[in-house]
Amino acid sequence: MFNKSTPKQKLGKTIDSFETIIGTTVRIDGNLSISQSVRIDGVVNGNIFQDEGSQAAIAIAKGAEVHGDIRADHIVISGKVVGNIFTKEMVELLGTAEIVGDITYSAIGIEVGARVTGKLNQMNESELAEFSSQSLIAQAKQKATS
Repeated sequence: MFNKSTPKQKLGKTIDSFETIIGTTVRIDGNLSISQSVRIDGVVNGNIFQDEGSQAAIAIAKGAEVHGDIRADHIVISGKVVGNIFTKEMVELLGTAEIVGDITYSAIGIEVGARVTGKLNQMNESELAEFSSQSLIAQAKQKATS
């Protein structure tokens, strides 16, 4: 029963390349709208949204920080995120990840050591379709005025 060996996919090795890399010395204050894969090694104070109709992945490197909500098809986190995370496909939390916020996902992988302070919400495809960029931007604006 326990002797069966199943191949394990190593988390964090699923994104081959990035169109944009935000370096360790860069701090962005404002929202990012992406249509390709991006790796964040620095600090982003704002929301990161994947453009509608595009397929993008976001990687938050160890030591990097995002203070805002994130929405993309595929998200890999090794750094710190203070905000909510929405993904239609997969979120991967590596061992050094620290999340303060809720995670809404279709599939999730969590390594030992990752920390989450918030709710994990697994949703089916029809429920995830409700989370468009426009609705998330409206939510973010509502938070800012509260």
